[in-house]
Amino acid sequence: NELISTEKFEKSLAYGDDKYSFGLKQGLFMFVESIILLCLGYLPYIWDLANQVALYLHLYTDKSDVYANTEISSPLRKEVMITMVFVIIMSLHDMIISLPFSLYSTFVVEEKHGFNKTTLGLFFKDKLLMIALMMILGIPILSVVIWVIRSTGQNFFLYVWLFLCLMSIVLMTIYPVYIAPLFNKYTKLDSGEVYDAIKELAVQVNFPLTQIYVVDGSKRSAHSNAYFYGFFKNKRIVLYDTLLDQVDISEVKAILGHEMGHWKLGHTLQGFLISQSYTLALFLCFSYIMNSPSLYTSFGFTYTNDSEMPVFIGLVLFTQTIWAPVDKILTFLVNCNSRINEFAADAFSNETLGYGYHLCTGLIKISIENLGCMVPDYYYSIYHYSHPPLVERLRAIKNSSKYVEIKESNENKKNSTKNKINENEVENIDLTDNNDNNSDDYEMVGGNTNKNKKKNGKIGIKKRD
Repeated sequence: NELISTEKFEKSLAYGDDKYSFGLKQGLFMFVESIILLCLGYLPYIWDLANQVALYLHLYTDKSDVYANTEISSPLRKEVMITMVFVIIMSLHDMIISLPFSLYSTFVVEEKHGFNKTTLGLFFKDKLLMIALMMILGIPILSVVIWVIRSTGQNFFLYVWLFLCLMSIVLMTIYPVYIAPLFNKYTKLDSGEVYDAIKELAVQVNFPLTQIYVVDGSKRSAHSNAYFYGFFKNKRIVLYDTLLDQVDISEVKAILGHEMGHWKLGHTLQGFLISQSYTLALFLCFSYIMNSPSLYTSFGFTYTNDSEMPVFIGLVLFTQTIWAPVDKILTFLVNCNSRINEFAADAFSNETLGYGYHLCTGLIKISIENLGCMVPDYYYSIYHYSHPPLVERLRAIKNSSKYVEIKESNENKKNSTKNKINENEVENIDLTDNNDNNSDDYEMVGGNTNKNKKKNGKIGIKKRD
């Protein structure tokens, strides 16, 4: 049995319940709001308002003025200017509507369970930064997309895809260097035991590591994370300071061994190709329906000719209606592929690097400290989770013929970067007798889930009869 303290398990249940309940209420509110706005003709109204604002600000002209020496703006300029104003108005609307939910999620739900470290000032600073980034990056990119669609004919989807593919590469390059530091402080790690251990691991798997950074994620949240970025021979690893507080050095190596497994097995490139294929498929399908009158008239827009129907409005209506069920199916398939890749990366860390035991203990500690769902509903997790549930990952690792159980002394258990995990909360991992992948076949023993409480106050995971 894998034993977890009753207190931690009950906290995990409470946290999951609060998040799910809050998400359900927020989703219901957003759904009702969208139906009401749809019935009231909100989108056509905002588009007309954006048109009036753009005219008032002289962003375009719809009639020549010989005295002011102005000419009628081109239809393309008119559409781009109105779209820019429309996006700003809609973004402000969405921000105002979602603000109470964001505040409640951060300062009530996350605060209640000990995760929130964000101050009110930092919260609003982040909001303003995101608005600024939307203005600086989002609106210009959208303007280019509109120009490409209007200028390149029926095969516009190919050119849009090429442009967005290029922008994806550019943004992936500049984000960690110029954008992410606007929100967090990244400290270069260039010496010490953790640095030496990671460098040794990188050499072992021929990972082209150039820099290691520690980010102050703890100034916003107690949740932990680790990732790498960079192209070709310029890879950089980022560790959250909260992660270093939760696991020891051997577990850091095991977790990063998992991440490097994604790189070694080609999962990073695969993910990029999948996302680009998704974008191409979306715009290809949109090209067949973009000029359909019913797409616009069904939602209150007046259709006169193809050139007057705004591209962005068509794209919004298409993605929210016709494409929505397709997106659900594709998301499910992508999640299935992602879970397969997670098992493969776990196997790499376990079988290739020999870190199976420390990967198990590291995953358990992270799950405990982040109050992750221990045994989610099987069918819910199949659809919604991009990562396999903890129990399934532990079982797959321990069922491997190359898994080696390590008995550590108490002194070794305490030899961590800043480890504050109670060593009694993680012990006795044994899931090797279990071959059933259905998480519903498991029950929690202890706490309020079973009347036969264990005397030691622990909760075990066992197979149902």
